[in-house]
Amino acid sequence: MTKNSGHTSGISLGHDSHNSTSTCKDLPDDRRMVLSTRLLKSRVGRERQRYDDLTRLLVCIVVSRRKIDASYEILLISSFKHQTQWIIPKGGWENDETVIESALREANEEAGVTGEIVASLGTLNFYSHRGKPCRFFGFQLEVTQVFEHWAESTRQRKWVTFEEACELLESRPELVEMVVRAANKI
Repeated sequence: MTKNSGHTSGISLGHDSHNSTSTCKDLPDDRRMVLSTRLLKSRVGRERQRYDDLTRLLVCIVVSRRKIDASYEILLISSFKHQTQWIIPKGGWENDETVIESALREANEEAGVTGEIVASLGTLNFYSHRGKPCRFFGFQLEVTQVFEHWAESTRQRKWVTFEEACELLESRPELVEMVVRAANKI
């Protein structure tokens, strides 16, 4: 992506830049195959990281599943650096992937799940704990498969209600905001 003075209008939200609600099904079969073969190994480093001027572009995924009683719960994962803190899957959007591919990759790498993107949660500008500008591109993913082994399987997973998630994420207001947006989509 080229820098564009803070505007995101040139950012593609999926394979079809006119469709902001793209899903994994929108990816051609060959792109899904390539994506699935890359998922057992986490990407590291920020060489391919996308920026909009000085703002780091990230994806944030609220992973949900419907219970038998038709209520929903979402998946929290333990932080990589602080194993006792809970977060939701998130990470850098890289130059060689669409934002949808990035969201699917992060959900698989960090949480060991795949599924279908069912909603865009919009964008959210915030500052990192180091004071650096960041922008989330949020998505809700309805889980279709939970893996026993995945790239970052040292993380713990925990299924909780939306309310419980907000409590457990209270120290990260940007993550709470994405959970609230997902809850409002249901």
